[in-house]
This record gives sequence, C-alpha cells and structure tokens, in this order.
Amino acid sequence: MAVLQNISGFDAALKEMYLPRLQSTVNKGRILSEHLRREAGLTDATGRQAIVPVNLRGSEAMGARGDGEALPAPQAQVFEPVKIGYKYNYATVRLTHPVIVSSKNDKGSFVRAVSAEFDGIRRDLQNDVNRQWFGDGTGVIGRASNANTSSDGVDLTVDLGHKIKPNMFIDSNASKAGTTSHADQMSGEQVASVDADGVTITLVTDGGQWRDDDYIFRKGSAGNEMMGLLGIVDNGQASQGADGAYVETLFNISRNTYTEWRSRVNHNSGTARAISETILDDAILDCQEASEGETDLIISSARQYRKASHILTGDRRYTPSMRLRGGFTALDWGGIPFVWDRDCPIDSGGDHMLFGLDMDDLMLLELQDWDFDDTDGSVLHRRADYAYYDATLFYYGQLGCLAPDDQFVIRDLSA
Repeated sequence: MAVLQNISGFDAALKEMYLPRLQSTVNKGRILSEHLRREAGLTDATGRQAIVPVNLRGSEAMGARGDGEALPAPQAQVFEPVKIGYKYNYATVRLTHPVIVSSKNDKGSFVRAVSAEFDGIRRDLQNDVNRQWFGDGTGVIGRASNANTSSDGVDLTVDLGHKIKPNMFIDSNASKAGTTSHADQMSGEQVASVDADGVTITLVTDGGQWRDDDYIFRKGSAGNEMMGLLGIVDNGQASQGADGAYVETLFNISRNTYTEWRSRVNHNSGTARAISETILDDAILDCQEASEGETDLIISSARQYRKASHILTGDRRYTPSMRLRGGFTALDWGGIPFVWDRDCPIDSGGDHMLFGLDMDDLMLLELQDWDFDDTDGSVLHRRADYAYYDATLFYYGQLGCLAPDDQFVIRDLSA
C-alpha cells in the first residue's frame, strides 16, 4: 500500500518543531558515485542500448622465417559488440493538498513540504543507485538464513546485512535472477524494523513466507538493476570464493569464450583471511602484469580501510592521507588512493571484498540524468478524485566497462 505524506506525517517539519532546521539521519556519503561521476567517462546516450565494438584479440599472423620460406598465414582481428542496455530507476513522492498549503511559507513551516520531500527522495534514490553500482545487476540485497513457511513469525534473518531498510517492500525468490518461484516466497512484504547488525528483519504483517537461502530483493527490482562492480570485476568462474561466479556473460560477451574479458580474482577458496601488504601488493602487480591497465583507485569496506591504515602505521610508514575531489579522504597506498564505501559488498559467508579499479575503463552511460518527470508541463501531478499530488524522480543509465581485465578484486577478507 502506498505511503503518503499528510498533515500528521509531516507534523515534525511544521512550526511546532523547535529545531532551527529539519535534521537528517540518513547517511548520504556516496564515495563510489561521486568518484565515478568525476573520474569515469560520462557518456550521453540514446536508443535502447549502447553498442561498442571491442577488439578482444589481435592478430598472430607474424613470426621469424628463413630466407625464401613461406610467410605467416594471415589472420583477422577479433571484434565483438559490447551491448550495454540501460536500466530505469524511479522514486515517487505523494503529498496532500493541505500539507502543501500549510507549509507554503516560513510562517507555516521551517521546511517547505515539497522541497523537503523532493530533496529527501533525491538523496534516497542516489543512495540506492550507489548500492547498485556495487552489485551484479540481479538486485539481490540479502539472502535468507532461516525459513518461515507459516504465518507464526515475522522475523527474517539474512546474510549481507545493511542493505534492507525499514519501510522497504521486499520480495524473495529461490534464484538470483528472481525467476525460480515456489509456494513459500514473499511478494511485497513491508519491513517494520531492522536490528543494529542489519541481519534480523521484522516484517509488518504475519503473512511473510520464505525458505532458507532464498534471495531477497527490493519489490519488483529483481533483474532490473544496473550492473555494478560485483558483475564487472569478476571472471565468471564457479570456484571463486563463497558465492562463486557472479556474471559469466557480461555485456553480451562470454567470459568462457573470451578469457580476455575476465577480471583478476584473488580469492582463498571461501576461507577468510586477513588483508595484508603482500595480498594487496600482489593483486595490484598481477593485474598490471596481465593487462594494459593502471590501477588508480582501491575501494573496500570501512573495516578493510582501517586494517590497511594499521598496516601503514605498523610499518612506521606514516604516509599522509590523500584528499580527493568531492571532499573524501583516502589512504595513499603506493601512490594509489584507497577509500571505503559503506555499500562495498559482503559475500554470503560474511567476508569482505576489495576492488582495484582502472577508472579510465569505466563509463557511465546516461540516457537521462537525474530529473523529475514534467512531461505534461508540471512536476506535481494531481490525482483524479483526490487532493493528492504525485511526483516521479527518475534516472536512466548504466555502468559499463570496456576492459574488465584491467580491474581486480580480492575476496574472502575477514571482517
């Protein structure tokens, strides 16, 4: 059921509130999003998808010969079309006419209802898109670690915490693609609360049903989210850490057919190990030796960032922090900025990951930048027969990469 903003719900922002301004408790630090928009190639796009031919393999029609011997047999360059389809993200706002009128000026409210709702939904959708840019395009935000096939309980426990939020509507499915249905699965159940560790989810109603190991999605989002680092920085092989392969065919190119389309995956067969200087330096060098890329950003979780900082100080190499554009602070790891982002993935076993990126190879394809729909000339659309006004925020785009082999990931890092 849609949740609308009315006089009662917006009461905290009206004049009765004694704070000088509306306070926000929502974390809006989006390091990956900010860095991608500043450092990755931003491409305005049209049509249904972007198609870019990539030279995957060169010619081997060469070789030394003796005098008068036959020349090498000619070969052709191998090109394959990289097909990057766009994804469509939406967020909606609904306000009643009385709440708009009651907060139209400073005499009625410290914060205008419309601007507060618009600013808030823009921040919230940008936060969700930042999460998607770390994912694998499936939309998975958790995985059930218990089962409930009756209406007796409403508590869902999940791996991959801190992705499910209060008031979110969620689905469950037996497959990551969201296409393997069964009798015991959730469809649009609303979350009432989430514990501090992000693993115990309490649902609003008693109707929630799911099976152990079911995948959890935001309602209707299964298979519709943008591609992210989990899918791009992967090699498509089954035995690569706790969750195996994330994406075997990326942007129309099979990683089994073309091994050149595989990223470097440093793993420990699903067994957790502590990050170390050797592990990180080896991953950087292995990637640079095997590709033509140059790692220019390392990104991981806050815990791995802290452990890396301890490695630096432990060796008494007091390297100064780096200040990046956007106001973010990075560790200097051999001249490469090392940052952390709260959305960096955790595998189903609870282990952390670290990504090494060549930003020159990543690209943001935007069919339409962030905007509110005003196709009919107005951002606020009147609902027939109701004194409601609706608004729709949207973002059409995709994260692409033309050289996955220039990227690396380290998995199985202990929390």
